[in-house]
Amino acid sequence: MEGTENPGTGAANAFHGRAVVYREKLPRRWTIATSAVLTGWVAYQGSILLPEDSTVWVIILGFSIFLALVFNAVPISKRVYHRIHLRDGQLTVGRETIAVESLTAASLQEAREQPTDAEFTAALASRSREELAELRRRSHAAGAPRLVGGGWSVPMGMDQIVVETVQGESLLIATHDRTALLDALARARRA
Repeated sequence: MEGTENPGTGAANAFHGRAVVYREKLPRRWTIATSAVLTGWVAYQGSILLPEDSTVWVIILGFSIFLALVFNAVPISKRVYHRIHLRDGQLTVGRETIAVESLTAASLQEAREQPTDAEFTAALASRSREELAELRRRSHAAGAPRLVGGGWSVPMGMDQIVVETVQGESLLIATHDRTALLDALARARRA
């Protein structure tokens, strides 16, 4: 894909005429590390067990594939449900596509001012029980935003932004780089 690479964030951005292109690259270190360790372990066991104990080696191979799936369940779900791609005025998050024009400019600006998860947790920790009860009551009355792309919740290691559509629906988008995503959405909204 053409564009400039932002090495600190893992996001690719490029201008092609009036089209804004943004693609969020998901981290791969954990997947590569676990695959390398399990492959090394299976190869080592194969060098010891093969060809005499091939049945034991096949069982070890099957168990290693199962372990690889268990260890990589979160990265796999991030790839399926939370990969972000913005092109030609369409925001694709996982398997869901939304027109950028359907997002309000005011909600994109408000999303820049939303606290990060750490800031939000620190703010909650400084509240009294009565204030927390009032916040809980207000949040239940407002309703939770819908997680775009699917899945049950925002995966570990990802930040989140909340934006609104012109129909008034609140959308929760999980992202690795909220600033780059919001910049790309703002550029696409202006284009």
